[in-house]
Amino acid sequence: MFDSRKYEKGPFGIYSVGGDALDANAVKFSNDGRLMLVTTMDGLIHVLDSFRGTLLSTYNVKPVSRNSTLEASFSPDGMYVIPGSGDGSVHAWSVRSGKEVASWMTYETEPHVIKLKWAPGTLMFATGSSELSFWVPDLSKLAAYVGRK
Repeated sequence: MFDSRKYEKGPFGIYSVGGDALDANAVKFSNDGRLMLVTTMDGLIHVLDSFRGTLLSTYNVKPVSRNSTLEASFSPDGMYVIPGSGDGSVHAWSVRSGKEVASWMTYETEPHVIKLKWAPGTLMFATGSSELSFWVPDLSKLAAYVGRK
């Protein structure tokens, strides 16, 4: 195993999240680079300040199988965290409040890991595993959330 702490020189700092018990399987940055998502095999989604390493919030979904990767993303505006789940559901949490604002079940008959990708420049995202689903916002309901930033 590569231990980058041995090479801590130069302008880069190294910080630890969850100690040695963290079983991270994916890392992503928000579009502005200020936030970072770390997902684990145990169904945890951590949101961190990417410059300080400060843990801002942790969300929990049903874990995925050991040979899969838990997929989570920031919305294009960085206001929401949207992960898939081991039971086939999709969730949305507000980054600011830390509260769940929505959840949806897919139409799949068996639980599968969901891959989630945003369409560039839009609020539409797609999920997929054994089937592909497109999620398009209901703009009549979205207007109520615009003023809540």
